Amino acid sequence: MSFLAYIFSFLKSVIYGCTIFFTGELTESTDVLDVLALRFLMSFAFMWLLKAVRIIKISVGIKDFFKENPRKRAMKTILLTALFEPVLYMFFETLGISMTTNITAAVILSLMPITTCIFEIIFLKENSTLVQKILLGAGIFGSIYIALNTDTSSGKDTFFGIVMLLLTVISGSLFLVFSRKSSKSFSPMEITYVSCMIGAIAFNAINVVRHIINGNILNYFEPYFSTENLIGFFVLGVLSTVIATGMNNFALSKIRTSTTEAFAGVSTLVTVAVGVIFGGEELRYYHFIGLSLIFIRMIGVSYISIKEDKEAPLNIPERSPR
Repeated sequence: MSFLAYIFSFLKSVIYGCTIFFTGELTESTDVLDVLALRFLMSFAFMWLLKAVRIIKISVGIKDFFKENPRKRAMKTILLTALFEPVLYMFFETLGISMTTNITAAVILSLMPITTCIFEIIFLKENSTLVQKILLGAGIFGSIYIALNTDTSSGKDTFFGIVMLLLTVISGSLFLVFSRKSSKSFSPMEITYVSCMIGAIAFNAINVVRHIINGNILNYFEPYFSTENLIGFFVLGVLSTVIATGMNNFALSKIRTSTTEAFAGVSTLVTVAVGVIFGGEELRYYHFIGLSLIFIRMIGVSYISIKEDKEAPLNIPERSPR
């Protein structure tokens, strides 16, 4: 199962790397709140359909937050998981991406393994080796080097956008930690289902009020009517939010958070490649220097983490009775 967790960690990083491009494209023509609300509405509808036809088994729902059940205490943990991602993570990420280039977004989001390592030590008491810390430091230096050389005066990369992406990194790392804790009581698909449900409720509640105030509630689903938008929503709502997040939650139930995030460099490289090929963005010398350090960090930490997981397999307690 650990081998499958590594494969899933790699594949979800590839998908996450592509989503930055599609998020940026959607926010060019669609309001940020519309993107968030309709994205999670699609993802929750997709998961509900899978549940209804019994392709996936889900034994948790909104009522379980309010009634007594064997997993009542664990509901707080899964609620925190959903709060950090999708609610806070996606809000900060979508705002940040809309105010920065794909390359800048990819570089800042590549900091997540570092914050994940810190939170892993604080909340899960799982430490990293000195070599891992040095490699993570190289990744930090690479990201900072690119950030210091990035021109924010042109309007393509704004200071507020960079701050939003840094908050994204913190939220994403806390999600990884609480998802690992939630995996003691819930299956990966249950965690993904609750995350999609909370995201759909939160963002659509806010967006409905916004549309009512603006007097255009009848245009609520208008972004779906564009073929290009629909493709973007499918990539974000189904491929990223459901499939990639499901793979991520599965991996977190089998291997350490720092191991899953060791593959985050793949997301960075994919995002940069997509931005250059499809977005017409330009790679500069400092991008090559910073990305090289990030790539070295990814390879080194991945090798060490996988080796450690094989020598000391992760033992996660059995889930509580349903």
